[in-house]
Amino acid sequence: MVMSKKQLNWKEVGRVFSVFLNLFAVIRDTFTSQGIGLEIIGWVTGEGKDKFVEEFLKPLGEQFLAAQRVIVVDENTIRVNLDAPPMLPFDGATVETNKGGGWVTVQKRADGLYVDDRKVILHRSERQQNGKVIQGYELRDEVTNLPVLHPNIMDALYEHTHLIPKDWKQDENGNTIFTYFWAVTYRSSHGLVFVRCLYWDGGAWDRYCRWLDDGWSGRSPAAVLASN
Repeated sequence: MVMSKKQLNWKEVGRVFSVFLNLFAVIRDTFTSQGIGLEIIGWVTGEGKDKFVEEFLKPLGEQFLAAQRVIVVDENTIRVNLDAPPMLPFDGATVETNKGGGWVTVQKRADGLYVDDRKVILHRSERQQNGKVIQGYELRDEVTNLPVLHPNIMDALYEHTHLIPKDWKQDENGNTIFTYFWAVTYRSSHGLVFVRCLYWDGGAWDRYCRWLDDGWSGRSPAAVLASN
């Protein structure tokens, strides 16, 4: 079948070709400095193939993945590294608690957002509902044992906003929702504890943090994985 101009992305082909040329130059220069010529190609594809894969390619791939924060799978799916260092909400902040967990798959579906095939829900304590307000430290005690989401997911969503469910913008009364990601808490140099959130400011998605001494109403749910 003949591929049409519309199907063939020459810009992408050129980019990939350029990357391979640069990679070849790195490999060539490294082997040349060791006095090794093209004869290594026969060895790598023959006798040395298993060693090349196990001792070079796989460790290199593992190091690459460890250094990444987000990998795009397709239009509606990304992979997020929860073991990557969490972004800090402000200068001088430090991580107090961190529930990491390796790589997870974040996917937008017709009925909402999913993480590793579990739907994300906006959880509110009973003491946040019907106009009630709970103190942040008390709310933290309540959500400690829940499968709360990691802020690395929040930062990935901020970079891929088309994945964020529209019903995260406002509640049924038209109030802005501040969705909190409790898997990581932060401490300021003054000893104050904070947690980060994602919210719609009326024109774009933005990020914010809030200290736990504040009161938390129903406008401040926790992003939590639903039970299977």
